[in-house]
Amino acid sequence: MATSQSRGAGQAGNTARRQSRWWHGRVIAALCLVVSLGACDVISGTDEPTPPPDTPLADETICGVFPNQDLQNTLGFDTYWYDYITSPTSNVETGETGYSYRCDALSNSNPFGQIKISYGIDTRLDTGYGLVEFDDIPTEYPDTAREVTFEGLEGEGWAWTDSVEIYVAWKYNDTQVLLARLTYWGPPENLDKQASNFHTVLQPALAQIPELASTTSTRVVVPSPTPETEDTATAPDD
Repeated sequence: MATSQSRGAGQAGNTARRQSRWWHGRVIAALCLVVSLGACDVISGTDEPTPPPDTPLADETICGVFPNQDLQNTLGFDTYWYDYITSPTSNVETGETGYSYRCDALSNSNPFGQIKISYGIDTRLDTGYGLVEFDDIPTEYPDTAREVTFEGLEGEGWAWTDSVEIYVAWKYNDTQVLLARLTYWGPPENLDKQASNFHTVLQPALAQIPELASTTSTRVVVPSPTPETEDTATAPDD
């Protein structure tokens, strides 16, 4: 009886946490829909907020790996700002080394908010609501987690949804692990379709990111942050 009650309490706790995350996501979504993209950057934790251009970016490639046309035509995601970073990485505790890639792409068009990609050597993945071990994904998200494969890509992966987020986690055959997250504010009945579209645009990027991450360290921000105006020193009279 005690075991049954404990299991029931645990399930109730998981349900309460999922409902809390759902409301948290909806509150952020509502705020982002009524304020500027710069304010939404601050809410989502993105640094260096920059006022968005009047129209979506015309860049051919977003974050070094996503064809802008695919994001727009397949997913319906209009990019107004993006930032990506590549660099070597290491774990001082284990001595493990590898490469890191981070991408943040923001849209101010309903029903999307942002695409976030993180790639590195840590199997603990930051979902935006806390950390989850890659191997614990099906346990943490029993209602929506399912195994996924991508043609031509070796490794193992999980896809799931939680609150207003669509996730894909991929563990490559080495120690590198990737988490992709798409914020979707649209109607729930379109969720499966949007998740499928996200997988379609994500597939080629999954194959390209390891190579890009292992190249020269870089940081790209588009549009570039506006530099602060420097005071002009008055030259002394001759």
